[in-house]
Amino acid sequence: MAMEQTAVSPLQLYQLRRLPVGMTESSHLSNAYLTEPEKMDSVLAYAFGTQNKTVLSMLTGGIGNTKTIENREYKWDLHGMNEQSVPISSDPVGSSATPGIGGTPFKVKFGDKFFQVTDNLVSDSGTLVRVQAEPYPEGSDWVYELVLTDPDATKFMDPADIAPGARFSKDFSSVEEFSIKGGGTNFTAPMTLTNQLTTLRKHYTVTRSAATDVMVIEMTADDGQKTRLWTKLAEWTAIAQWYKEIDRAMLYSIYNKDPKGVVTLQGENKRPVFHGAGLRQQISPANVRYYSSLTYSILDNFLLDLSYSANRWGGDHKFVALTGKMGMREFHRAVVAEQNAQGVTVTDNGTFISGTGQELTFQGQFTTVKFLNGIELTVKEFSEYDDIVRNRQLHPVSKKPLESYRFTILNFGRKNGQSNIRKVVKKNSDNAMWHVAGSTTPFGDVAKSVSTMRSSGIDGYQVHMLTECGVQLEDPTSSGELIMRLN
Repeated sequence: MAMEQTAVSPLQLYQLRRLPVGMTESSHLSNAYLTEPEKMDSVLAYAFGTQNKTVLSMLTGGIGNTKTIENREYKWDLHGMNEQSVPISSDPVGSSATPGIGGTPFKVKFGDKFFQVTDNLVSDSGTLVRVQAEPYPEGSDWVYELVLTDPDATKFMDPADIAPGARFSKDFSSVEEFSIKGGGTNFTAPMTLTNQLTTLRKHYTVTRSAATDVMVIEMTADDGQKTRLWTKLAEWTAIAQWYKEIDRAMLYSIYNKDPKGVVTLQGENKRPVFHGAGLRQQISPANVRYYSSLTYSILDNFLLDLSYSANRWGGDHKFVALTGKMGMREFHRAVVAEQNAQGVTVTDNGTFISGTGQELTFQGQFTTVKFLNGIELTVKEFSEYDDIVRNRQLHPVSKKPLESYRFTILNFGRKNGQSNIRKVVKKNSDNAMWHVAGSTTPFGDVAKSVSTMRSSGIDGYQVHMLTECGVQLEDPTSSGELIMRLN
C-alpha cells in the first residue's frame, strides 16, 4: 500500500477505565495495523509528534515521507554543481606588474583542465578574460593563455587576481566567424552516499489484572466521519516509548561498518548488529557551526548559506529547526532583540497583548520567522534535547541541558515529488507487531478451559514490536547544526 498523508485532524486521545460498548476486537489498534499498516504508522507518528514526543517520526513517516526498499543497504547519488570556480594553482608564468596591459596575452596555471579555448572567464574582482589557446600540461598544472576582453589599452589584470588561490569561473564561450568549435560542456561525476538500516526491537508484558485501562484514539476525517480505535493503556505506553526509540535511532545512530565493510558489533547469537547513520551524522561537517549568544544575524547568515544548497530542492527555503526549550527561548529573544534594534514597537494588535484596562496580558512566542530572500525558519520543540536523563551536560548558568540550546536545522524541500529527508524502511519489515498469549490476550479473553492452548504460561501476555528502518538525508549540504559553545 502506498504511503499517504493521513487526515488526522482533529485527533483526540483519551483514557477510559474499561472498554466502552461498541469497541470490538476489530477496532483494536493491532487490527488497524494489520489492515492498513502504513496509514497507522502515519497516525501514530502524528499523534506522538504533536505532543513533541516523536517529532522526527512525525516529520517523516507521519506526513508520508517514507521510502520502501528491498535490501538492508541503500545508496544514492549526490550531484554537485557543473559550474564551479577554479583556483589558480601556482605563480603565473613570467612576472609583470601590469599583466595583460595593451591586450597582450599572459599565462596562468590551474590544477585542472576545467576550461577550454574560447571560454570567457571572470576573476574574483570581476575582470573578464578569454582563453586564447588550448591549455597544455606542465608538471601537475595546466597552463592557460589569457587575454583581457576590455578594449581599453590602459587596463591590466590585478596581480592579486592571478596569485595562487585566486579563482576564476566561466561566463560563456565566444567565437569568430567560420570557427572550428565552441566551448566545452563540463560534467561533474556524482558522489555516491551509502547508508544501512537498523533493526530495532522492543517487547513488554501485561499482567492479567493490569490489563484493564483503555486508551482510545478518535480521529475525524475530512468528510466528518469518525473512527475510534482502542488499545490497552499498557500497550499505548509501550508504543509511545517505541516511537521515541525510533526517533532516537533516526537522530543519533552511528554508521558502524568499518572501511573494509565489516561490522564487528555482535548480538547474543554472534550475528552482526547493523547500525545506520542517523540524521546528525549525515549532516555535512562543513555545516556545523557554533554560537555563544544567539543573534538574528547569526541565523540569517547561516540560513542564507544553507539556501544555496537548498536551491537544488526546488528553491524551497522553508527550514525546520529541532531544538529544546532553551533553544526556543534563545530563538524568541534573538527575534525580539532584532525588533528592538529595528525600532519595531509591539502594540495592542490582538497577538502579543490581550485584555483591556488594567487587565492586560503580554503573551506569545516567536516560532517562525521569514528572513530575506524568501528564507523561512520554523523552530520545533524537540523533547530529546531536553531529556535530562540522556543529556547530562548542563549550562553553567541556567543549569539546563546544554543540548537544549542546539539547533538541528533541516531542509524538507521536495524535488520530483520526493522529500529531501525521508524515513527508509525495508519491505515487509516495518512495524512488525505480534503477541504471545498466556492466561489472557490483548483483547481481554481469559483462558478458562484446559482445551485452550496458549504459547506461554505467564499470567498475562507479551507483545513484541520490530522494525527495520533508517533515515535518508538526500543532500547533506542543505541542512546544518548550530551548537552552543561555552568558550
